[in-house]
Amino acid sequence: MIAKMKCSNCGAEMSNLNMSWGKKQLWFIIPIMLLGFLPMIKLFWFKAEPTKELSITEVQKRTNGSGLEIVGLLTNNGTHTFSSVTVEAEFFDAAGNFIDEETSYIRSDIAKGAKEHFKITVKTPPAQASLPDSKMVVKVTGGHSMPF
Repeated sequence: MIAKMKCSNCGAEMSNLNMSWGKKQLWFIIPIMLLGFLPMIKLFWFKAEPTKELSITEVQKRTNGSGLEIVGLLTNNGTHTFSSVTVEAEFFDAAGNFIDEETSYIRSDIAKGAKEHFKITVKTPPAQASLPDSKMVVKVTGGHSMPF
């Protein structure tokens, strides 16, 4: 069965029915669509980078029995609050060759302008990492921030 429409004024059958948006409706819909995409734009283009906004200071290396502890201070110099920040310590020998690395997560949130102490524990460090001429580099490798 084919549906047929009749004009309510003259009673003639309509074979073609065209439904479209007018220009007035388009000027109303486009800004609403752009507002809907604004959160997605903030997620991809204006996200914070923890490696640039977080800095590490006061790093100390100390032995703890057979293990090794690295303690330091993490400072948020940026404008975002970060959570689940990843701090990594890399060990190099006197010649600059890579020996080992250890990663730790800071579970607390770090607000803008805040400072947070951290500790990285290496339970079984390589023998070369404990030598006095070995070099250690501690850096922030990741973290999450809320864009809103």
